[in-house]
Amino acid sequence: MTLEHVAAEAGVSKSSVSNVIRNHPHVREEVRQKVNAAIEKLGYRPQAIGQNLVSGRTGLVALAIPNFAQPYFAEIARSAVAAADELSMRLLVQQTDNLLDKEREAADAWNLGAADGLIFSPSVIGDDEIESRRAGMPLVLLGERSHLTTVDRVGIDSIAIAEIATRHLIDQGRTRIAMIGEKTSGDQFVVSEREEGFHRALAAAGLTEASPVGAVDDWTREDGSAAVDALVASGDTFDALFCANDLLALGAMSALRRHGLRVPEDVAVIGVDDIEDSRFSTPALSTVFIDKDWMARQAIRLIAKQIQNADAPPEQLSVPYRLIPRASTSL
Repeated sequence: MTLEHVAAEAGVSKSSVSNVIRNHPHVREEVRQKVNAAIEKLGYRPQAIGQNLVSGRTGLVALAIPNFAQPYFAEIARSAVAAADELSMRLLVQQTDNLLDKEREAADAWNLGAADGLIFSPSVIGDDEIESRRAGMPLVLLGERSHLTTVDRVGIDSIAIAEIATRHLIDQGRTRIAMIGEKTSGDQFVVSEREEGFHRALAAAGLTEASPVGAVDDWTREDGSAAVDALVASGDTFDALFCANDLLALGAMSALRRHGLRVPEDVAVIGVDDIEDSRFSTPALSTVFIDKDWMARQAIRLIAKQIQNADAPPEQLSVPYRLIPRASTSL
C-alpha cells in the first residue's frame, strides 16, 4: 500500500495526502476528510515513524544531491551530516543522478511525509515544478540551478567564478584559451552560466575562444581526458584550458602529458571547486575554491529555521569563493 493508492482512492493529489498526513494547516476540511477516509479504508500507514508523523515532526531532514561519487557533492554531504548532528537532527540522503524522475521524487518531499524538510540540489527540474511539488514542506535549495526567491537558497555565482578563473589565465599571458565543460545532457543551466563567465572574461580582454571543445557526457576525469584528445586531434592551437570543475581539469592534465604537452609550460590549466585531489596533483591544480562546508552549514541552519517557524522570511545567500593559484598555471 502506497501513498499513490491513498491519493487515487481519495481523488486528490499526492501532495494533498502529504499535507493531511503532516497535519499541514492550509488544507481544506473537505480534502482532509476524504484523505482520512481513504487512509482508514485502505489501512494505510505512513513510512515514517508513526507518532512523530501525527505531530508533523520526524526529526529527519532529507538531502537530495546529484552524485555522491563527485567529491564536490561528497564534501557537501559530509559537512551537512556534521552540522545536522550538532542540532540533534538526522539526515536522510538521496542520489538523484541528474535524472528528472528522481528529482521529481525528491521534490515530492521524500515519500511525502518521511522527513520534516528537504535540502535539494536540483540539476534538471524547473523552478515552477519545484514550487508546485513542494507541498508546503520546508525547503532549502543549493547551487546554481534554481533562482526561486520564495524559498531559502544557498546559491553559487557560476558566472563570476568562471570569470575569475579565466581572467587568471589571461593574467598569466595566455591568449589561446579553450573551455572544457559543455555537456551533452543533464545540468545545462550551470554549464551555460560558466560558459557566460568564460566568454565575458575573454571579451573584456579582447580575446576569443581558442577552439570550441565538443560536449562531454559528464564532469569526470575521463571526460576531461577525452576532451583534450579531441582538442589535440582537431589540430587547433591552445595555450590554456578553463575546466568547469576540478575533475575535468585533472583528467585534462593527464591527457596533456600523454600528448607530450607540459603543464603549465605549454598549456596552463585551471579548474573549479578545490577538491582534495587538486591540492595533491602533479602539478598542483589552480582552481576556484567554493566554500562547501559553509554552504552545507547554512543549509542546515535554514532548514532548522523553517521547521521551527514556517512563516520565517526566505533568505537568499551566496556561497563564498576565491581564486587559488597553484603550479598548473604559474611558470
